[in-house]
Amino acid sequence: MVDFALVALIAVIAAYAGGVAAIVRLRPAGPARALFEGAVAAAGVAASFALMLVLARVWLPGTIIVAALLAGGVLYGTLRRDLGPARAGGLAAGGGLLIGASFLFVSYLAVMALIGAAGVYLALRLRLRTRPALLVMAGALGTLLATSAGVFALALSSM
Repeated sequence: MVDFALVALIAVIAAYAGGVAAIVRLRPAGPARALFEGAVAAAGVAASFALMLVLARVWLPGTIIVAALLAGGVLYGTLRRDLGPARAGGLAAGGGLLIGASFLFVSYLAVMALIGAAGVYLALRLRLRTRPALLVMAGALGTLLATSAGVFALALSSM
């Protein structure tokens, strides 16, 4: 049985991803198209977590692999336009490995931290240049992963 708190957290992170997608696409795509793309992004995030939850019941190492691949895909899609395919691919591979390794310690919170940091980057890219937005994204990812480790440790100590 999946914990209600995890389902609520997945719903919040999916809504966050959809909201960021809608805000980022509002000016270039128009309001109706931006809302549609935001809904698609939210559904994609929710479906990705559903896939990981189902796979975790069957084959846990597969869940870690899927989490790393999804993280790499999210990073590549987020960074490709600003950095180009080669540099975005390298960062996506490194980020996927980082999230895959972090998944071993903080489970689904690692993927949620990446989605949070990618949303920060996309929102900042509306106002800032690439380099400062990347630095803030890296800081946000590190902070969110550290916070996830703290929350996970606290949850385990209270069991």
